[in-house]
Amino acid sequence: MNLSKKLLAIIIAFSSLFLISTGFAFSKVFAMASGTVKSKDGKPIEGAKVILLFSEDGAKYELTTDEKGKWRKANLRPGTYTIGFIADGYEPQNINTTLSAIRENEPIDIRLLPVPESPLSAGDSLYGQQKYEEALQEYRKVLSENQNLYEAYERIGLCYYRLGDPDKAIENFQRVLEKAPQSRDVLINLSAIYFEKGQLEEGLRYFNQLDEKSLSDPNLFYNAGVLLFKNNQTELAGQYFKKCLELDANFVNGYYQLGLVNLNKGDLEGAKRNFEKVIELAPESEKAAISKKILENMK
Repeated sequence: MNLSKKLLAIIIAFSSLFLISTGFAFSKVFAMASGTVKSKDGKPIEGAKVILLFSEDGAKYELTTDEKGKWRKANLRPGTYTIGFIADGYEPQNINTTLSAIRENEPIDIRLLPVPESPLSAGDSLYGQQKYEEALQEYRKVLSENQNLYEAYERIGLCYYRLGDPDKAIENFQRVLEKAPQSRDVLINLSAIYFEKGQLEEGLRYFNQLDEKSLSDPNLFYNAGVLLFKNNQTELAGQYFKKCLELDANFVNGYYQLGLVNLNKGDLEGAKRNFEKVIELAPESEKAAISKKILENMK
């Protein structure tokens, strides 16, 4: 091979190497996204969450805005993203955009709208201050202006309950169920009021409509169990006390009442186990003192 052919071969080899290198470098180019999050009137929102979701495989990137409402994320794979913007007191917003690795991406500037103030907020404020009569009047005013705002009936029911008028409370809670028959809070309130009134069947009618898996307050099951026990529904009462203890394994009164249920059924071993648990959890309590006396009499 003469010199000119050798030189040409070297040039071709270097050219191939250059093409391979540039192809590899190009595959490693990333995209960059940036922007601002501001309020409707243009004020920066600090601490807003910016969530980028890559459409291709669901990869997620989260960051927050700085004191100027700015955000920036580099080293992103090019492609289509869904970007969400979330800030306290503002309505969330989502956008879809395609980020390029070849050209510079335009800044994404977002304006978030404030969450609309509820017409019930004034009454809620009064209720929170325990001004139940004033809150009641405020809720009635709102309801007179918007008859379809059935949530107002629930607030009115709560006010009547706090003011010592359970019958009026029931009447308003039932109006809520006409529009929202599976309202969890209303079903709980109705069952609790009927239990307090000693109307076991009515209380259970509403209580049994609840999804037990959604309940986290052991007192709901405990109160139902106490009322059932008073009405000689011993077996059912025991079931409710057990459900109470499933939610709170340290619920002292639950063990005490379950011990009484065991005694009533003649289950001495079960009674002993539950009364000993009362003493273990609350040794200085009145229930523990009674439990000790019961255990002594069982010997």
